[in-house]
Amino acid sequence: MNQSSSLTDKSHEIIQVIDLVTIHPDRAGNFNELLHGTRESISGVFKDFLAAKGLTDDNLSIVDGFLFVFNDPVFARWHTLNWWEQQKFILANKDNLLYAERAHKLLLKSYLAQYIDYSDDAVARSTDMEVKQAWMRKRLVLKECFWNVLDSISYAAYHQKKYQGMFPALCLLLCNVTDGKGRKTELLLGIDNGIGCVYKKISRESALLLFLYKTYKFFFRKGVFYTGGLELGLLETDSKLSCHGSGAVVYQEW
Repeated sequence: MNQSSSLTDKSHEIIQVIDLVTIHPDRAGNFNELLHGTRESISGVFKDFLAAKGLTDDNLSIVDGFLFVFNDPVFARWHTLNWWEQQKFILANKDNLLYAERAHKLLLKSYLAQYIDYSDDAVARSTDMEVKQAWMRKRLVLKECFWNVLDSISYAAYHQKKYQGMFPALCLLLCNVTDGKGRKTELLLGIDNGIGCVYKKISRESALLLFLYKTYKFFFRKGVFYTGGLELGLLETDSKLSCHGSGAVVYQEW
């Protein structure tokens, strides 16, 4: 299911009008009701983020955005799946071509778009900071945001049984922010309605916890399957993770 319409600068309306991409577009059932809950949950995380950053409708406008909905019914019964079943599902979905194609179209509207299709070798040889930033933004959008969402929603589905009245989702937004002097900068947001967390995932303590967690999983193979790797990705892409209780925002700004 793909829906397209013009974007609005009003934060309380943004999630209602951006285009929608789903993995299973033909799923029957209470789709509209669950979709409404999904939009509301993402909108709430977005509003909390804007408030925390001191951003308003007056100094933030949306260039492009879309809502990627994981509407596979498996998430409604995720808490009943064992570690192996979760692993099989997540690994099969962690590199989704439909998402990547739509995300790449969004990237082409960035002021760094001229560098987006550079090869890894060209980026490695370049000393131009804009070339490096373009590569980091591409990595953030195509990999880090998506993998973070898989981690986040798998925890929420397992521990909170969260997706009974909504779908798990990722909202990607490319924004312009205008400061008090009229200068514009780009802000890229990956917003999810997963479990969130209470600390940044780029600390040494987090790396140690990740190591201990993976060691535990290696031997016991139970609980929530965790793809991991976001900590290094955040560092590598010079990005931040802002958590707001009911979800998280992965973002990059210069």
